[in-house]
Amino acid sequence: MPIGDQDVGGTKVSAKDLKRRYDDLIKEALLRADPKLEITRADDVAVPGTITSDILTRIMHSDIVVADVTYPNPNVFYELGLRHACRIGTVIIRDKGGPRVPFDIAHLRHIEYENTPSGLKDLSDKLRQVLDHFSRNPESPDSHFHELAKLTHFPYPDYSDNSDDIEPETMAILAMMQSPEILDLMIRAGSGEPVDQKELVTAMAQNPAIMGSFAQAMVKSGDLSFTGSKPDAVLPVKKPTRRKRPAKKNTKRKR
Repeated sequence: MPIGDQDVGGTKVSAKDLKRRYDDLIKEALLRADPKLEITRADDVAVPGTITSDILTRIMHSDIVVADVTYPNPNVFYELGLRHACRIGTVIIRDKGGPRVPFDIAHLRHIEYENTPSGLKDLSDKLRQVLDHFSRNPESPDSHFHELAKLTHFPYPDYSDNSDDIEPETMAILAMMQSPEILDLMIRAGSGEPVDQKELVTAMAQNPAIMGSFAQAMVKSGDLSFTGSKPDAVLPVKKPTRRKRPAKKNTKRKR
């Protein structure tokens, strides 16, 4: 859903109003439909107007993606298209009193809701039915794209075994790009500025996905090994300079 201020036909919708709609209605309805869901909205991982690699990863790998198309928003439509193209498990919702849905997606199956207490219960019930359908029919197409792909036996590209083609350094850089804070720390360290290692580790620990990418890159490059009884991590530290011992004087007396 949009996460920034919207202007729809001269009507202003603030980011605060959208956040309230998410917290009090959409997220609450999802949790009532299935309390075990782990729910993330775009602004939990990005700022308005950006599509980060973390968002793309969630679009590709999340079991369920919910798209609120109430307010026409380029990012929402683009991300909805990406999700339809890569996997099954997409739920489209819209406010019954919102503006008309664009023609290109008007034919797609969707759930209409009302932003009211009774609308919350109704939305929760409908979401529960959809989630149950996905659980019972995990391979059933949920969009015209997947229906056509199944009908025409479309050969999807398979990237599942090409991890060896990605250099560890690239994996680490992609991981850093997901967190401006970590990226700033690494840039400062790279420019020679002293950086508190504890601050860096703490920042990475707050995002397990980034920590995992770094660990995978280190294992792949050989900087981290678990072959012994204890994990052995090789860190890029300078070796201490050894001082040359002075040559021993010849104390023997000449005869």
